[in-house]
Amino acid sequence: IGVWDSFLHVGYHFSFPPNIKGHDIFIYELLAVFSALDLLVSRVLFTRTAIIFSDSGNTVSLFNSLRASNSILNHLLKSSIDILLKESFQLRVLHIPGDQNHVADALSRQKFQRALLFDPDISFQKFTPPQDALGA
Repeated sequence: IGVWDSFLHVGYHFSFPPNIKGHDIFIYELLAVFSALDLLVSRVLFTRTAIIFSDSGNTVSLFNSLRASNSILNHLLKSSIDILLKESFQLRVLHIPGDQNHVADALSRQKFQRALLFDPDISFQKFTPPQDALGA
């Protein structure tokens, strides 16, 4: 998973252990947005609104409709809404074409030199998605 904070020039990256891989890509995309939201509310003090860009049309649609098709997606969506309500945070999830999502894509593949091409000031940080993110 890769999350890029373009304002602070920080690239967050996480690799799943081999025994967890195998979920649908949609779950990973939604987990990236959920993780970005979690990172935002824990670090942002000066605003309570944010826009998160995703190259997953399904993820954008899920946040616009607030309807999930299975229990894992529903858990992540509900957890996101819980954060928004608890923190009085407003969120928009907007689509960015995949061919314009260079930095986050590079981070998710741990291609850090490629990320530096698009954001020369970026610093890299490992992160772990919230422990209950997948209902564990």
